[in-house]
Amino acid sequence: MVITNNVSANMILGNFNKNIKGKSKATGQLSLAEKISSAGDDASTYAISEKMRVSIRALNQADANVQNGASMLRVAEGAIQSQINLLRTVKERVINAHNDTNTDADRLIIQKEISQYYDEINDIAAETTFNGRHLLLGNRVQDSVKSWFKLDHAEKLADSDTLSFVATSIESLDWQEGPFAIFGASNDDVAFDGYNIKTLNTYDMTGGTVDTANVIELTFSVDTDYDDLQDRAFIIKFPGDDGMHEETFVFTANMNNKYRGTNVNKINIYGVESVKKVIENAAARINDKVDLKYSTDSQYMKIVLTTLEKGTVTSDDDLYNVEGVELADGGGYTKAYALDPKYIKNKHSGKDGATASWTMDLSSYSDAESLISAYIGKAIHHSGNNKSYEFIDSSKSPTMGSIPKLNGSTVIDLNSIRSSGKPVAEAFADMLTSSMGSSLVETVKDTSDQVTGVKIKATVRGTAGNSQKISFVEGDMRDYTIDFTSVVGTSNIAGTLDGKGFRFYSATNPNQWVNVLFVNGINPNDDPRPASGTGDLDIDTFVVDVSDVEDMRSLIKTLYEGDGEKNPMGLNEFLSRNGQDFQIAADYNNGTVTVYDTRRYTVMDGAVHAEKGAKIANGIFDNVVNDYRNTYVNDLVIQHTDKSSANIHVLIPQTTMDHIFGYKIGESSLEDYSVLTSEKREMLLGRDYPIKETGTLDKGLQYLIDANTLIGSQINHMENADTNLVTVIENTTAAESVMRDANMAKSAMDFAKYNILSQSTQAMLSQFNQDSHNVLNLLQ
Repeated sequence: MVITNNVSANMILGNFNKNIKGKSKATGQLSLAEKISSAGDDASTYAISEKMRVSIRALNQADANVQNGASMLRVAEGAIQSQINLLRTVKERVINAHNDTNTDADRLIIQKEISQYYDEINDIAAETTFNGRHLLLGNRVQDSVKSWFKLDHAEKLADSDTLSFVATSIESLDWQEGPFAIFGASNDDVAFDGYNIKTLNTYDMTGGTVDTANVIELTFSVDTDYDDLQDRAFIIKFPGDDGMHEETFVFTANMNNKYRGTNVNKINIYGVESVKKVIENAAARINDKVDLKYSTDSQYMKIVLTTLEKGTVTSDDDLYNVEGVELADGGGYTKAYALDPKYIKNKHSGKDGATASWTMDLSSYSDAESLISAYIGKAIHHSGNNKSYEFIDSSKSPTMGSIPKLNGSTVIDLNSIRSSGKPVAEAFADMLTSSMGSSLVETVKDTSDQVTGVKIKATVRGTAGNSQKISFVEGDMRDYTIDFTSVVGTSNIAGTLDGKGFRFYSATNPNQWVNVLFVNGINPNDDPRPASGTGDLDIDTFVVDVSDVEDMRSLIKTLYEGDGEKNPMGLNEFLSRNGQDFQIAADYNNGTVTVYDTRRYTVMDGAVHAEKGAKIANGIFDNVVNDYRNTYVNDLVIQHTDKSSANIHVLIPQTTMDHIFGYKIGESSLEDYSVLTSEKREMLLGRDYPIKETGTLDKGLQYLIDANTLIGSQINHMENADTNLVTVIENTTAAESVMRDANMAKSAMDFAKYNILSQSTQAMLSQFNQDSHNVLNLLQ
């Protein structure tokens, strides 16, 4: 008998094992809620899932980091806001202290309070921490800001004298380092003064003749009858210092007679041996009252009345007159009759003499330009009134041709000739008449009624005017001209001028000068440049930003008038605002600038003056020197990714008082920001005039506000980063869940399925094993 293997039982056993494994897998999925519990379940999906799980954990930590960073920034934000509030209070106290209702003692009390606020602001910066880390103290240099340091003496700015703006030749003047050029010369009217008045031509006035007086004669012959004179009256009128005068004269034989009127003078004819003697008595009487001349001859006796004044005015009968007058009787008065007019004769009336003059010929000028070029810069000086009438051309502004050069002159602008619409000579004559007055100027015309010249007259009539003169003069200013074209050329002007400059000195004070410094750009973060000068040195420094200069014309224009942006004012306005004796003229087309002294008179003949007057030199001599101070920030890393190079750098500006007020420790201190002097209060509050300057307090407040604005923006950055991280975590977690999480319904069904199959196969296997057992029993 042959016994073979139970093949059916083996097949059932194989299926049974599979069912057991299926059931075990389903049980694992249900217990872990994961469909992949090991790499063997699904190698590729397992790898992806594990990477995702690493990323999710990293993202969760990054999100925690970001939230901590935002919390840290909020701590810094609150601290800086406290500093802002304190600085606001400081400004209130400074405004209070600047009010002159406070005494110095009051200001000292206010300053003590302000000092405490300063200390508290510094304390906040030093003590604000997060998890033991200082937040408002920087850990690295953010920028190196140009600052300034004031010396008690002036020194040369390094390399500022390497351009030859000035042709210097004198090594030292007034114990000051040169070399220098001077504005004047040894042959000036006053040696080295620089200001001169040159006489170009002088012309005598001619044609003046004398004035004549008004002459009236009282003429009597030897045959005159006494009866013709008895009770005859005449009146003499003439002006005096105290007004008009009238004197009445009456011939009478009775000196006891009374005659009506005021200022009545009686002339006795009784008992007088002759008419001649009567006239002599009359002359003597008249001589007591008025000025006269008396003459006689063998036949006629004359009383000649000659006016002291001369000229046509003496012919006015209301001022000068001799005439018979009738005096009424009654009331005790004796009647007097008017003297016969035959005795009164006007020999000749007063007449004005001719006025001396000089004629200016204008007939050769056919156009405005030829006349203007002939007279621009010159002046007519009239010796009669000692006045000068100076010709300029305003169209040439701002060159020297538009600037008057004589002290106290009447300025005549020849530019108006161009737009007058009149012939050149007529326009010039009208202009001269308007300036000098019609009493001194008379137009000269030809036979065709065209103006050919002007007659300039003396200030007085008569021969006295013949001594007056007309001179053409020219003012020579105390000045120095710089030709920028030859100094800097026409290319890379800004680079060539950067850090270079020149300076010019007062003629009367060697310790007073002006620096002109050129720079190629100004960093807006740099500290404001303080005013130059010390108690002994009167220094003004004008800084010109030439970074936008494109050509020579724009350079000269920027220097003269500014550009309204980087250079809000030009050198001319700067000199005026600072009370300097200098101004500048500029020629945009030729690239020149002329520095001139506005004092149009000599100064070197005074008690106080420089060694050789005004001088100029290359380079900058200043007591304000460059320095640099570091500004610090706290640079903190917020790790918001799993890569060390990919993170958020948080910058928190340092907010100690030296950063807020912008000074360098060791060179300045908080004592410089007190309210104890007017100058320090003005520095704290700022000013609008003469130059607009933002106050230190406003700058400090802006610094803190900017710092908090920066922190606020970084908080927003953190919040946005947090939102993004949460989104990434959610999506990554969801994706990983799809890959790895078990389908519970399916796993439960698989478990039920494999449980039933394992039980049925186990029953079948048991049945087959029973069959084998039965066979063995049969064999027994």
